Amino acid sequence: MGVTGGTWPTGRAALVCALVCAALGVTLLVGRRRGGTPEDVKPPRPGRSSLVAAAVVWVLALLAGGIWALAPGDDGPGDTEAAGKAPAKPSLDPRPAVAWTVPPAGRAGDESVGFWGLGSAVAQGRIDGLFAYDGADGHVRWSVPAPTREALCAMTPDTEEGVGLIAYGRHDKPCATLLAVRTSDGRVLWKRTLGGEGLVEGALGVGGTTAVSAEDGAVRARSTESGEQRWQRAVPQGCETLAVDADATRTLLAEQCGKGARLLALDTRTGRQQWTRALPVESDARAAVVSVSPVVLAVDEADTRGTSAFLGFDDTGAPTVTVPLSGPEGVLSAPESVAHDDSLRPVVRDGLLVTLAQRESLVADNVVAYSLKDGRRAWSYHAENQTMALTAEPDGGLGVLEYSGSGRIVLLDGTTGKPGTRIAPDTGKRAAISIYPELVPVPGGHVVLNQILMHAEPAAYALR
Repeated sequence: MGVTGGTWPTGRAALVCALVCAALGVTLLVGRRRGGTPEDVKPPRPGRSSLVAAAVVWVLALLAGGIWALAPGDDGPGDTEAAGKAPAKPSLDPRPAVAWTVPPAGRAGDESVGFWGLGSAVAQGRIDGLFAYDGADGHVRWSVPAPTREALCAMTPDTEEGVGLIAYGRHDKPCATLLAVRTSDGRVLWKRTLGGEGLVEGALGVGGTTAVSAEDGAVRARSTESGEQRWQRAVPQGCETLAVDADATRTLLAEQCGKGARLLALDTRTGRQQWTRALPVESDARAAVVSVSPVVLAVDEADTRGTSAFLGFDDTGAPTVTVPLSGPEGVLSAPESVAHDDSLRPVVRDGLLVTLAQRESLVADNVVAYSLKDGRRAWSYHAENQTMALTAEPDGGLGVLEYSGSGRIVLLDGTTGKPGTRIAPDTGKRAAISIYPELVPVPGGHVVLNQILMHAEPAAYALR
């Protein structure tokens, strides 16, 4: 690749440059980690956390020093460590191209709330509302714009029975206006104004036709079709809700009570308690539900010698596996409410927990799968570039978004981790990738969602 006005370093020299710049950025991040100061407490959405600000500075440093080291011309095949088998030779897609882009929306530093994969469409929760992009051409199928001076501040991690929930809030006010949205056409089925402090961050889920949320001192369940309350469970005195999620039959609720914590399973339809399990926690903790069935929870304690791990449980609440967030495979990526550095939705499928890991770099550069039977590593895939997003593919495989110039997708076998097809932007039309992107499969390709706006990157683009 030619550069006007001089020659940029390439190969090992460029990589060293990248790591030096990244180290400077990591210093900023370390200074932001939890240490008992007010800066370490995440403000409620739609405000901005100090972690996001530090991450932006970090990535700017990485891009300045290492973008040419990660350019497509330096790419080579990744390797795999699955059961000692030789890596598969990648097959290059003969038609890689950026099919369409959605123009950037908002201001630098704006952070999206989440997304839903809707089959042939993708819904992105931006601060200015919920927008569904057609997977074929990127046009907006429907939208639910945020009211004047309000921002989208929460949404369910997924949808059920064609309905998902979102919430709005004003600046420095609670996230307290809850709406149910029909995903086929964007119709708002109902709206509720919540009392007290509004929604607890990370505590909104939908299972079957029931929406479950932690709000105003209670966990409440409502019909996704009518908004009618079905049941509620008061948060015990001296306790606080850490995380909530649900499927059609089970609701998981993580609570902190004093210096201890527990995980409860409730019947999603009735609210009846199915079981409870004390968590290995003896200090203030953060938690996120990774999977409702099978049960997987991510936990991180304030005590540096405390629990910081993915925890697995069986259908009776008995512990099954513990996978430390930092271990032989490096630092593992976890959901945002728990992660120290990179945040990610891990994939749970076919008895495996799959996530990204920082092992040979200051950024995530590996994909690692762990068995949910015994907690051992099942396989790992090493990438030469930064790994930025992970998704479950419809065919049972996995898609990995790597930073390679403008980002490329590598398709992995879900059982072995062997790499197959690679999909990269064509040289005639490149699209910028931001930090914390999301990757969503659509028929015939993938959509990349830029969840944080840095330098006028597109809100979304498609790769085929």
